Amino acid sequence: MKTKSIRNIFALALIPFTVFACSRFEDGPKVSFRSVMKRIYGTYRIEYFSKNEVDIMPYWNQYYNITFVFQLDESQYSNEAHSLMVQGTIMDSSNVVQNYSIGYPLSINYESDKVEFWMNNYMWDSTIYPGRKLYPIFIYPDEEAPVFLITRLTDKEMWIEHISSSDVYEIHLKE
Repeated sequence: MKTKSIRNIFALALIPFTVFACSRFEDGPKVSFRSVMKRIYGTYRIEYFSKNEVDIMPYWNQYYNITFVFQLDESQYSNEAHSLMVQGTIMDSSNVVQNYSIGYPLSINYESDKVEFWMNNYMWDSTIYPGRKLYPIFIYPDEEAPVFLITRLTDKEMWIEHISSSDVYEIHLKE
């Protein structure tokens, strides 16, 4: 009887280690009862933006008022079709506020230990937003769509990272 109790206590002690070792994201959460896609879906704003650990939020706040809407693409016949709407305003180099809106299918790559997606926020006409291309959030059509790795995903936050050559971009999105 004593052996069974010790074995049961040992088994119960192992459960938290097993659960907490299963996190897909470096910065948590360790346990979630919502699927990855249900946590991704939502309307986000950038609350932190850095390049090589240098905060560029003051620049972002001065010129950009953009929201990011991650959603199920209901125009498709599959529950695996996702889309991204990026909309808002950008102040151009002449201090004129210009509208910006783009929507597209969202490509998401699930691997066993990470989740990545591609953003295609093209500035089709660079004369509309002169001096306001901001890599990797906004790119020109001749550039390859940047890949973002999700490093933290909670019910209200999504942290993403993009690495390009020797530059590391970290972006925190919040609903």
